[in-house]
Amino acid sequence: MTELKTNEQFADDSSEQYEQSAIDKFISIILCRGDFAKQKLDAKPVSFFQLFRFATTCDRFMLSISALLAIFTGIGQPMICLIGGKLTNVFLLTKTFERNDTFWYQAYIYVYLYASIGITMVITTTIQYICAKNASLNITCTMRQEYMKSLLRQEAAWFDQQKTGTLTAQLNANIEKIKDGIGDKVGMILRGVTMFLTCVIIGFIYDWRLTLVMFGTGPISAALLSTMARQMEHSSSMQSNTDGRAAAVLEESIMNVKTVAACNAQETMIKRYAATLKACRKFALHAYAFAGFFDGLFFLVLYVFFAAGFYYGAYLYQIRIIMNPGYIFAVANLIMFGSYNLGVLSPHLMAVLNARVAAALNFNFKFQKPSFDSSSTDGMKVNEVKGEIEFQNVKFSYPKSKEHLVLNGLSWTAKPGDTVALVGHSGCGKSTSTGLLTRLYNCNSGAILIDGINICDINIHTLRNIVGVVQQEPLLFSGTIKENIRLGKLDLTDQEIIDACKIANAHDFINKLSEGYDTMIGAGGIQLSGGQKQRIAIARTIVRNPRILLLDEATSALDAESEVIVQNALKKAFVGRTTIIIAHRLSTLRDSNQIIVLDKGQVAEIGTHKELCNNKDGIYASLVKSQQFEAQQKPTSPPVEELPLETFHRSNTRDSRNSSGYGIMSSFTRGSIMSGNVTCVSIPEKSTEITVELNGKKKSKPKGLWQLYTNCHGNYGKMIIALLVSFLRGLELPLFVLIFDLTFVVFAQAKLESVLERILPIAIIYIALGIACLIVIFSATFTFGWTAECVVDSLRLRAMRNMLYQNAEYFDTPSTSTAVTVTRISVDAQTLKRSRSANDANFDNIVAILVLVTIAVIFNWPVGLLAVKSPVTHFDADIDRKYNAEVNKCALKQIVTGQLALEIVEQIRTIQLITGEEHFHRLYVQTIEDLLYLQKKSSPYEAILFAVTSSFMFFSDMISYAAGIALIYYGYSLPQEIFTASWSIATSGWALIMVSGCLNTFVMASPASNSLFRIINTGSDMNSVDDGLRPAITGDVQFNKIKFSYPTRPQRNVLNGLNLAAYAGQTVAVTGPSGSGKSTVIALLERFYRFNSGQLTLDDNSITKISLRYLREQIALVGQEPILFSGTILENILLGTTGKTLSDVREACKIANIIDFIETSPKGYDTEVGEHGVQLSGGQKQRIAIARALVRNPKILLLDEATSALDAECERTVQQALDAASSGRTCITVAHRLSSIQHADQIFFVENGKVVEEGTHQELVEFDGKYADLIRKQDLSS
Repeated sequence: MTELKTNEQFADDSSEQYEQSAIDKFISIILCRGDFAKQKLDAKPVSFFQLFRFATTCDRFMLSISALLAIFTGIGQPMICLIGGKLTNVFLLTKTFERNDTFWYQAYIYVYLYASIGITMVITTTIQYICAKNASLNITCTMRQEYMKSLLRQEAAWFDQQKTGTLTAQLNANIEKIKDGIGDKVGMILRGVTMFLTCVIIGFIYDWRLTLVMFGTGPISAALLSTMARQMEHSSSMQSNTDGRAAAVLEESIMNVKTVAACNAQETMIKRYAATLKACRKFALHAYAFAGFFDGLFFLVLYVFFAAGFYYGAYLYQIRIIMNPGYIFAVANLIMFGSYNLGVLSPHLMAVLNARVAAALNFNFKFQKPSFDSSSTDGMKVNEVKGEIEFQNVKFSYPKSKEHLVLNGLSWTAKPGDTVALVGHSGCGKSTSTGLLTRLYNCNSGAILIDGINICDINIHTLRNIVGVVQQEPLLFSGTIKENIRLGKLDLTDQEIIDACKIANAHDFINKLSEGYDTMIGAGGIQLSGGQKQRIAIARTIVRNPRILLLDEATSALDAESEVIVQNALKKAFVGRTTIIIAHRLSTLRDSNQIIVLDKGQVAEIGTHKELCNNKDGIYASLVKSQQFEAQQKPTSPPVEELPLETFHRSNTRDSRNSSGYGIMSSFTRGSIMSGNVTCVSIPEKSTEITVELNGKKKSKPKGLWQLYTNCHGNYGKMIIALLVSFLRGLELPLFVLIFDLTFVVFAQAKLESVLERILPIAIIYIALGIACLIVIFSATFTFGWTAECVVDSLRLRAMRNMLYQNAEYFDTPSTSTAVTVTRISVDAQTLKRSRSANDANFDNIVAILVLVTIAVIFNWPVGLLAVKSPVTHFDADIDRKYNAEVNKCALKQIVTGQLALEIVEQIRTIQLITGEEHFHRLYVQTIEDLLYLQKKSSPYEAILFAVTSSFMFFSDMISYAAGIALIYYGYSLPQEIFTASWSIATSGWALIMVSGCLNTFVMASPASNSLFRIINTGSDMNSVDDGLRPAITGDVQFNKIKFSYPTRPQRNVLNGLNLAAYAGQTVAVTGPSGSGKSTVIALLERFYRFNSGQLTLDDNSITKISLRYLREQIALVGQEPILFSGTILENILLGTTGKTLSDVREACKIANIIDFIETSPKGYDTEVGEHGVQLSGGQKQRIAIARALVRNPKILLLDEATSALDAECERTVQQALDAASSGRTCITVAHRLSSIQHADQIFFVENGKVVEEGTHQELVEFDGKYADLIRKQDLSS
């Protein structure tokens, strides 16, 4: 019975390391893997048999059959050496061959044995492999299901202590290790041990003396491989870690490509990437050097013992202890065959140990007991709920900082049907309260009651059905709009979905989509704008019909007009329901029955909007004041729906006609211009498939791996040396065959008394060949590894450089999005590195095959050609093609499975809040069962390939000797010719096995090469970034009749004849509804896109004629979501700059109001910000982004919703920094919060891609048009 652990105990266990058991150490030592015996493990390994705890009776039966057949094949495989020795004996002892019927019958007995044993080996190995493979697939499929079920049970506090990558690694990498350890590896171990024991036993039966001399080959070979593993361990570990850092640099650079471009930081990031690749390459070369040296030493040992065996065997033959010379060949081949197979068992044993460790980690997780089970059926199932909420002296701290109380005795009450707002600065406990109310967390002390019942006593699913949540960041799932809404309630009718979308103000924009409610929205809702996703999430909550509604910044992604519409809809939808609202825009809280102001985890103020505003010195009043308009005139005009179409301008010289547009949601929206993702791109009204030809060029026919060899600039010297050395390496097997032929001749032709004397030089040649192998194998492995690392790293740098200089439109296409691009560069580069190293290294095997076949043809052309054209070879190739086709299908399905698993892990809280655990578990089970079906479908092909390949020498010898014996019998050939030709073909079979082992890598490398070179060769601004004018800039900006549509939807104009001007030193604001083209204005100024028509000038110079690098030196951009990179604060502020001093940085930080925070930190400017700036708060990140903009001393400052994501207090601090930053330079700001732009010199109200109103704040208020109506909706004074 497995002991259940709580999450706290599980977290404590995670840092423990374990010693191996005595039996594990013993096995490691006797196999000369003493390094494994000392190795510390991440978890106490489960026993070998516990690996199969999820096996069914059928699985156990298949595993038993597999084990028995593995032992059987282990006994059968050495028979090839035994038969070969017997047949060699026939050749050596027969004096006359032509028309010798005795020779014919004796020889053909062994040909029939080759055929019968070969067929038996193929059949038994195929069955053994299928049984092991299918059993391991079944077991790991069950493991994945159980792991996902356990994952969906855990509470939020546990997830706070985990990393998504770790959880998905346990789900994927760990279970793959288990599959690897319980599948064919167990069969390999059983077969290898049996083969070695069989070889030794047969060898001792033939002659114990000769066997004893050669017996040391196995242990010494294993010891060499052990030493190699120990020496390579550090290098490989460091290489893996460094490669991970390189991948992180690549990811953060391309995922935030617009920020990199805006800061002119392309070369900075490329140098950072190159430095990490160089460090990684150093460790890789160490690993290649060790691998080459010990691999060469292994072959030296083999040849030394081979020489000793034949020399001692010749001595025993000469003194007549061994009577049949064929026995010497049999024993030598048996011991070498068995020793080699014993030497390669170490990785398989390590795979089993890794599987046991991985199983321990996964089993610990599977059987751990959460503090409270989100899938539990325990607890009260309340039917009638009024909606009264009461917090009673609630105290709470997050698990990561238990000493810091977020809620410190919080008490408040909400009456049934009331709307209650929670207000306060960041960290005061607003969102924490909602997390406790939905039992994502349990409070430390105190109680939360619903209708007088402690929520801990209510069934958790019942509770979450009572409480509906709309979060600040709406999380949607892959699938259609209809499927996402139906997640709120699985048995919804289509009409109920439509009704909910009407309430959420989503029905109209959904209907305008080409597929309507069946539109696929992609993972995370990436095909929708922020506002559209928010409304879908609201609809999903509406269909749940909750009695209590929690709105955590639910309308923050909407513009003022859409926000009011949705707020009004929500008011109608939730009449009679208790509603808890959290919002930074205080204008949305005015009508709340009660506003609760939190401070330091306690209630600081409580009352209505009016009551709290009357307390002039209160916290709420100060927050209202920070968002209030100054000296505004109250518009008294009718609602916006009744306004006339006339527009207002300070100057009457411009066209004032209102353009006919497609509506607010008809155009693409960029929620944040700094984002490198397409996550903010909304779907246009009508979606049609469009193929975009980049740069107007037709797609060229892919060139596959040939491109890899024609793009080795700077590395051709290394490659030529590597190929020459590898060519010499390829001569090893042919030389071995020729030496083996000489050995045969000695025993066939030499007199008995001279055998020992004539075998001595041959033994010396064997040893010389071993020494040559040591030198050549070391040189080939190192030079090919060096070449592969340099070539592929060069391609990675070229790919990254080309992507960092791409226009934004390239990444707007889903097939070339930033996420896809990062994945392609990372995955394709690793595939090509493996391919380049493996296939180049296999150049020696190709040389060996060609030379051996040539030798076979030279010695006996009928035998040589017959073996090459054998049906076995063609059958193997045909099966391989079918197997690769099935593998590709599995790979595609694995991508889908991986995406679903990642989506579940990343959105686990949303799944739990909508009580979707069972649904998503069922969906995951169906997906992996579909994958299981495909994997099982491919396993027979894989098994046949493995079986035919491992038994290939039986069939090659059968064909060669069947033809050769006939040729000898009829007098057409001599025995030596047939022996050499047959041995050449058999030896080429070993080389062919080595090549076929890399065939799958080669198959995968060709599309990877095409993909990577497509990225490298796509046209970009890389070579023209410095071309153009470099005029002195004062800061005058003029948009004149600009028309623009995003390349992915060219028929929809986002800007439709835009006229806008900002003069040097002015602060100009652009506002308007979502999708009107505000952020597009900034994107065009940064030249992320090219406009379709019109003129965009900077100081009367066309922006397209100014050097792109110089332009971005004059412009600085601060976006809605500040993007920081891994590194120090100083590195982030100086990103992309040259010649700036620390005093320049301090001055910028002073203006940005961040200097005190930095200089009071222990490490000051050397403080690490963490990945994505996670070590800093939102306000701190925003102010560092402002300092980064200011240190450039730009002539033009662009602010794109720079304070929209901040709470009122942070907004006030950052706004002060922005006001200081705007002084003395042209500033163009985009904002929804109108209070932040009321002091602008000029305000432009943009709608449908045109300016419909412009003027100062006061003038636009007096005009009482669209701008005034937005003010009325955000006004806090009433």
